[in-house]
Amino acid sequence: MLTRWAAWLRQNRWLAGIAAVVLGLAIAWVLFVPVADWLAHHDVGSVKGPLHETAMDNARGRLLTLAAGVAAAGALIFTARNFTLSRRTFELTEQGQVTDRYTKAVEQLGSKELDVRIGGIYALERIARNSVRDHPAVTEVLTAFIREHSREPWPPGDHAASPEERPTRPDVQAAVTVVGRRDAKRDIQPIDLTGADLIGARLDKAYLVGARLRGADLILAFLRGTDLRGAYLDGADLRRADLGGADLRGTHFFVADLRGADLTGADLTGAGLGDAQLDAAKLTGARWPEDAPVPEGWNRLPLAGHPEGDAAPTEFGVQFLHEDAFSAGELG
Repeated sequence: MLTRWAAWLRQNRWLAGIAAVVLGLAIAWVLFVPVADWLAHHDVGSVKGPLHETAMDNARGRLLTLAAGVAAAGALIFTARNFTLSRRTFELTEQGQVTDRYTKAVEQLGSKELDVRIGGIYALERIARNSVRDHPAVTEVLTAFIREHSREPWPPGDHAASPEERPTRPDVQAAVTVVGRRDAKRDIQPIDLTGADLIGARLDKAYLVGARLRGADLILAFLRGTDLRGAYLDGADLRRADLGGADLRGTHFFVADLRGADLTGADLTGAGLGDAQLDAAKLTGARWPEDAPVPEGWNRLPLAGHPEGDAAPTEFGVQFLHEDAFSAGELG
C-alpha cells in the first residue's frame, strides 16, 4: 500500500506541491487566529478592545518566534542529514574508485611488458598507503607475486646461467622493495615469502619482523640493517649474504646455510641456530646467543660494561672478535 502511495506521489508531484502549500496555509491560519486568540485570552482574559488586540499581537509574535525556531531546527536536521548522506556517497564513490584502481593494477601484474608490471606494483603501493582497508590485500598480492615469479629465469629464456649468476628480476625486486617499506602497523598477518628466490635481492633496512622465509634462496642478498626479529629462516640459503647490523633477535635459523655470510655487528640475541652452517661467516662485533656454540676461529667475549672476571653472560648475549687470521675458504 505504501509503495503504491509513494509511486502515485512521484507521478503527481504537482498535486503534492499544491497539497503542501494548502497544508502550510492551514497550519499558519490555525496558529495565527485560533491559537493566538486562545493565548490572548489566557493572558488578559475576556477583555475586548485595544488590550485584547495588543495581547493578540504579542501572542502572534511568540508563535512566530516559535515557528522560526522550529524551522531553524528542521533546517539544521535536514542539513546534517544531507551532510551525512553526501559523506557516505563520497566514501562509496572513493571506495569504488580505489576498487577500480586495484583491479587495474592487479591486471597489470599479468602483463608481458616489464614496465607495465612494475607500474602495477607501484600503483598497488599507492593504494595500500591511501587505503587502510586495502593494505592487507595489496600485501598478499605482492607476496604471492614474489613467490610465484621469483624462480622464473631472468632474462626470460636464459636457462644457462647458474642461479648465483642470475640478476634479480626487476619486477620481483620492485615488489620486494615495496613490501619491505610498507606500513607494517596495518598488517594483519606476517609476510609470507616461503621458498622465494631472492638471490642478490636488495632488502637493506626492510621491515620483516616475523616474516616467513623458510627455504628461501637469499644467496648474496643485501640485508644490511634489516629488521628480521622473530623471522623464520629455517632451511634458508644465506651464503655470502650481507646481514651486517641486522636485527636478528629471536630469528629462527635452524638448518640455515650461513656460510660466508657477513654478520658484522648483527644482533643474534635469542636466535635459534640449531644445525646452522656458519663456516667462514664474518662475526666481528656480533651479539651472539647465550646457548649457541662458538664457531671455530672466534672467541666469546663479554659485552662492554660486563663485570670483569664474571663468566655469566649479560642479557644482551656476547660479542665475537676475530681470533686469528681466519680465512673464509671455499664454500662447498
